[in-house]
Amino acid sequence: MKRATRGMTLVVLAAVLTACGGEPASRANGDSMEGHESKAPLLLSAEQVRVALPSNGHLPEGWVSGGWSSKPEAEEGAKAAKECAGDTQTNCAGLTAYGHRSVATKENAESTGKGAPVWFHVYSFDTTENAGVAFKGLVTNKRKQASKGGSTPAPLTISAGADETDAFSEDISGEYGVEVMMRVGGVVVYLKGYDQRKPDNLHGLAQLQIDRIKKTAEGKNPDA
Repeated sequence: MKRATRGMTLVVLAAVLTACGGEPASRANGDSMEGHESKAPLLLSAEQVRVALPSNGHLPEGWVSGGWSSKPEAEEGAKAAKECAGDTQTNCAGLTAYGHRSVATKENAESTGKGAPVWFHVYSFDTTENAGVAFKGLVTNKRKQASKGGSTPAPLTISAGADETDAFSEDISGEYGVEVMMRVGGVVVYLKGYDQRKPDNLHGLAQLQIDRIKKTAEGKNPDA
């Protein structure tokens, strides 16, 4: 009788341990927790967002500081929420900071005689889940806007080491635009290029931004 009771106790104890993390469980949405449980999510503070944005002295060849905002800046609170809501068409739950800056092509663009600018928009959230919702909203909104322009967006392949990526280019009556949207951990990145006749040129900027975000999250100096 004692032996049977001891066996039942061990079965109950094993079940409790399994429920508490003894074996990988499944999230309610079906996403396995394997690989997530011991890995800290990538999250950035407002100051880290500013540092992670490309600095003027470390831009890829062919790019210079330029456009409307030629230095990295970070915002919090209502201003950050307004910018995020406009881009993602979501309520931006969990938003902690918004960073931005612009760069331009070194050579003058043929169509305008001015440097073709690219805007960096970086949105940081308190959880990966909140960032994922914003990313999906960003992709849906930007593709919807592109379809209203009367042209069919051309797929653009960007491999920058992000967790999620969506990118396309478009030509509307000689106006060339490029949209690159990425998510890495709890950070959403949106690159908007104007008058970009060579869409693939944004590949280097995308790689640079994701690399700087990862280094900053690890406590490293992204300029080193």
